[in-house]
Amino acid sequence: MNISEYDNTIDNAQFKTKVDNIFVMLFTSIMQGDISRCKHKISDNIYAKYESIVNDLNAKNQRQMYDELNVSSTEIDDVKIEDGYIVVYVTLISKYMDYIVSKEDFTLISGDNNNRIMKTNKLVLKKKTDAEGLKSARRCPGCGAPADVSNTGICEYCGASFNTEKYDYILDSIETY
Repeated sequence: MNISEYDNTIDNAQFKTKVDNIFVMLFTSIMQGDISRCKHKISDNIYAKYESIVNDLNAKNQRQMYDELNVSSTEIDDVKIEDGYIVVYVTLISKYMDYIVSKEDFTLISGDNNNRIMKTNKLVLKKKTDAEGLKSARRCPGCGAPADVSNTGICEYCGASFNTEKYDYILDSIETY
């Protein structure tokens, strides 16, 4: 499957790197207990799902851990044009230790903190077919300051939130097996 047949701004290797980075950013945000760190790279549905999980963990004074997180492989399964979006279906194989600890004293509450497990993740990423391109998104939508859109999606000057949906691919769904 060649993504450049649908999107001439990116090739398969670049896209796979982008997917890997979004995946790691999401799981790192969960571990850090602050899903807002990746809000600009995920859909509102994904944000709401993981914000709820993080809020529940925070209320219990717990932290989800994904130690030794890495991506083993990323494959583009299919690319389609649907409802004004380039929709890309991806299988990502990841490995990590999956466990929950107490924030207070870091004692193990559940899971396995000794052995890495392999997970298959089915991801769907979307980009508007009429996307403006990231080069036009180098300024904060709130104050016009230079924006680092790949970092946090939050303007360091005025605090405005930047959503890359108008410019780039965002994670629209994820299922883990």
